[in-house]
Amino acid sequence: MQDKIIDLLKQLKEGNNAVFDEFYAQTYRLLYTVAFGVLRRNDLTQEAVQEAYLAIYRNLDKINVDNNVLSYMYTVVKNKAINILKKQYNAVDIEDDAVEIMLGDGNVSPRRDSDILNDCRQVLSEQEYEILVMSLIKGYKRREIAEMLNSNINTVTWRYQQALKKLQKSLKEDNYEHY
Repeated sequence: MQDKIIDLLKQLKEGNNAVFDEFYAQTYRLLYTVAFGVLRRNDLTQEAVQEAYLAIYRNLDKINVDNNVLSYMYTVVKNKAINILKKQYNAVDIEDDAVEIMLGDGNVSPRRDSDILNDCRQVLSEQEYEILVMSLIKGYKRREIAEMLNSNINTVTWRYQQALKKLQKSLKEDNYEHY
């Protein structure tokens, strides 16, 4: 498979754009799978794949076909997906019921939800808060969070546990009923 892709890339580099459809057909599944592993949403995955193909096409002259081309393509699409994820993460408004997920209690009023969320931001470091939100609200696994944050999974796990301990202590001190 890689030999076929290398041959198609060589033809693209020589200006034979007619082979792009075949190049796309040979590589789409790989790029889609990698991007979906990061984004977990079809619409964002398709966006990442499209951006990856554009980047590959624009940088054809820089691609060394003697190196591992599939690894290069994997890296390009993964980076595009991570960039999209970062944009999405920064643009997300956390809903009131997100606190219910964090506390595991569906009986908390919306007013208290926002208060608790603000308390979380004040109690936790930025990294702890980010990891907690990515894990509990976004549903990412710690290894995925570690990849997205370019961190060690043990560090992410430790920060996650520290965040939970801090929140539990804070909730006890504030005399919340459910902790």
